[in-house]
Amino acid sequence: MDENKSLSKSGKLEEFFMPLGMIGVVAYMIHTILGNILWTEYNPITTDISSLTADGAPNSSLLRIFTTIYGICMILFVLGMIVKSLRKYHLATRVGYTILLGMEVISLFGYSAFPLVEDKTVMNFQNMMHIAVTVAVVIATITSAFTLAYGYLSQEKMKNLGKFILIMAIIITLCGMMNPISMLMNLNIMGLTERLVIYSLQILIFVLSFYYTRCDK
Repeated sequence: MDENKSLSKSGKLEEFFMPLGMIGVVAYMIHTILGNILWTEYNPITTDISSLTADGAPNSSLLRIFTTIYGICMILFVLGMIVKSLRKYHLATRVGYTILLGMEVISLFGYSAFPLVEDKTVMNFQNMMHIAVTVAVVIATITSAFTLAYGYLSQEKMKNLGKFILIMAIIITLCGMMNPISMLMNLNIMGLTERLVIYSLQILIFVLSFYYTRCDK
């Protein structure tokens, strides 16, 4: 009886957390689109996304509200996935979601604690920590995506979802490699390459959230 009650509570918790991934993605997209609209001089091709919420940037206080909503929703969504994976899935999938949770925690608190300063050419402690957070987020994102792809394909036998995650992991990795390559080639497209990485991640999260909200009952 107690075990049934525990499973019932776990299921209700999962149902509450699953849609938060989609809500978080919408909040993130609002922050990037609204920030571009409000800051008329901002160039999304040449300027990185972090500049929208940098110290001293126009409307940074408003946009940070949306990034905070995004971060909280992502953490809760991934927590829900960890609860589900502990109940339903194997080790690789659990590890993948645990790494993803670590990434989201680092992202929320790291970027909040160390936003860019307005002059990005100044390599002070705050900017250096912001870059360190970004490196950690990228590595954790790629690691979690490939681990989840392996888990879904080989252990959970969910081929379609596993193939989709693998494709997105490859896209994120290749787009992430474009950042240093574009810098070495003096191509002023940092905003574009960063968006390719982050938007690919948002697509991955949105699809996972949608699947577990609507299809996996």
